[in-house]
Amino acid sequence: MTHDSKAHVLVIGAGVIGLQTAVTLLRAGYAVSIVAEYWPGEGQPGYTSDWAGAHWRTHASAEEKELCEWDTETYRVWGEMVKQEEREGRKGEGGLGVYTSLHYWDTQAPEIANGASSLWWSSIVSDLKVIPPSELPDGVYFGVSFSTFAINVPRYLQYLLSCVEALGGRLVHARLPTESGIEAALESARALVGGSSIRAYINASGIGARQIARDEAVEPIRGQTLLVKGEAKCIATRLGKSKDDIRIVIPRPGSGTSIIGVTKEPSIWDTSASEISKQKILYGCKELAPELLRKDGEFELLGTQVGLRPARRGGPRVAAEILGEGELIIHEYGHSGAGWVLFPWR
Repeated sequence: MTHDSKAHVLVIGAGVIGLQTAVTLLRAGYAVSIVAEYWPGEGQPGYTSDWAGAHWRTHASAEEKELCEWDTETYRVWGEMVKQEEREGRKGEGGLGVYTSLHYWDTQAPEIANGASSLWWSSIVSDLKVIPPSELPDGVYFGVSFSTFAINVPRYLQYLLSCVEALGGRLVHARLPTESGIEAALESARALVGGSSIRAYINASGIGARQIARDEAVEPIRGQTLLVKGEAKCIATRLGKSKDDIRIVIPRPGSGTSIIGVTKEPSIWDTSASEISKQKILYGCKELAPELLRKDGEFELLGTQVGLRPARRGGPRVAAEILGEGELIIHEYGHSGAGWVLFPWR
């Protein structure tokens, strides 16, 4: 089959969702073009994927069956990817690393009503253990440890981008018009790639879906994290007494750095760094990774990151739609902070 004879799919957006979708389609034999304004490594506030932690941690409740399936599949796929890289002498090439995760709850949350057995993902992850009360930090009600994945975000995004290029995908840097709705945006995208016979479109526009898809349910959740020197020994997550009280430490495999955080501020579009949030993070994460502290008891701060998680009231929209001229578009947006793990691989 020649490249020209392949069914052509056009992806809008080059975040982790758009790039992973493109790679999946290319490996399945489709011709793929990506049109996006922002790309990995550019440091643009409007490009959320650059500012992720990131690691495998479910954000889904047991009732959200489809999301649980996606989380489960991501855990499996990443496990296979790590093993394949090790077999082929390419360990860490894709930016993934295997770590013990320490997961703490300050209160008796519904998801741990019956201890670890209440966690829907307890049978999915490897090496799940209940942390003895004597080993819990002060103020923690319950904790578990398990084996999971941390991600070197810049390396993983560049890995996906290199896969797209190696598989023959076409990359187009352009800003699509959003003021006239999705049909006008698709017409512009089609003209940019010179494709009159596009089989389907993928709308992976992230926070941009609020405009391009006219979806007012899309809203940002502002997040601020800090990049610090040193790779933490473990991933650590502490869920506080309020839903917005979350502390995390995530090593970035092979980088000599870690991410600490984090804030969750719904409906805030401001991407400037907050000094108050910075100091709160620096103080709150000390007990989670004491090995990263200098002799003076402080982290060595390398940078501050602010991103807008592309959230959506009602959850992610992953659905097909037929537009007025008969175009098939598949929407993939609204994953909030879970876009790295909520991917429908099949």
